[in-house]
Amino acid sequence: MLALGFRDDAAVIHLFDAAEKSSLLVGDGTAAADAVARGPIMDDLAVFTGDCVVAVDRAWGLVRGFIRTGAPDELGEWREL
Repeated sequence: MLALGFRDDAAVIHLFDAAEKSSLLVGDGTAAADAVARGPIMDDLAVFTGDCVVAVDRAWGLVRGFIRTGAPDELGEWREL
């Protein structure tokens, strides 16, 4: 399962590929690696570092690509949580 959370022009993409395993897509340089971004998870805002932030337009394109292929590895590098 893939989840997209976004706020303003910053997005974070989560991959849930097992019951206890989740990963974040490595960012695209939209935010500095040491920056702090807040994004929605469920009904709360979570804090993410900038190295996991993707531009919203790019994020939507990646989600569309995932819908077509079902291959998360083609989206980029993932960082396991």
